[in-house]
Amino acid sequence: MARRRSKKVARVQPEAILLDLSMPEMDGDEVLKRLKADPTTSFIPVIIISSEVARAEACLSLGAELFLAKPFRADELLSAVENALANARRRARQGSLALLRLTVGGLEFAIPLDCVRQVILQPATRALPLGPGYISEFFELRGQPVCVLDLARRLEVAHREQVEERKLVILEIDSVLLALSVDTVQDPEEYQSSDIDRRDRVGGADHGQLRDTLMGMLRTSDRPVPIFDPKAFATQELLREAVGVLRPAGVERSA
Repeated sequence: MARRRSKKVARVQPEAILLDLSMPEMDGDEVLKRLKADPTTSFIPVIIISSEVARAEACLSLGAELFLAKPFRADELLSAVENALANARRRARQGSLALLRLTVGGLEFAIPLDCVRQVILQPATRALPLGPGYISEFFELRGQPVCVLDLARRLEVAHREQVEERKLVILEIDSVLLALSVDTVQDPEEYQSSDIDRRDRVGGADHGQLRDTLMGMLRTSDRPVPIFDPKAFATQELLREAVGVLRPAGVERSA
């Protein structure tokens, strides 16, 4: 019976489990041990319900989420379940990484979502009076000048989309806005740590430019996708200098 119950929990995958310590056939203590020993159920938060305080508190050291003493009110039960679910969601987010996957030319890579402010279609731009070839244009976003970094030029590949079909990924890096010009952008997605090989586990990533650029590799069904630090595409000194000398009224509009 206990084995069938364990299999049912693994199959149903409940959001949380209310576990009474006093049960027929198998006590709640043993059920808790089995749940936490099984990788398919170990992450499910378990709320212990019991009038035996010492015994229930001992279950907390075995991995139980919370202890609710009998008798209890309905609002206490609801609060305990809400807290258990919130703690479980917090743990699930730890080690995960929200990414935005982009393509330029025939290349695909990802960047962390935390520095992305918005994605827009590429607007008309103006010539930038300084900077390297891959940062030669800018536009205004709500009255603020934003430099455009053409990743195709930066990575020495050819765009696959016409200018009017390209996307600008607006980043904020140390309070400076920067727009990455790319061909396509996928919907953002949060990936678990198990989906990502961190840089220290990627061969050769601690040498040369990869040491400052590559954050890791995202494992996908097709092929690994590199995760880049957006700061590596252009230095902060260059961006601040470019923004500081912009004269929007005196420069010509480009296509």
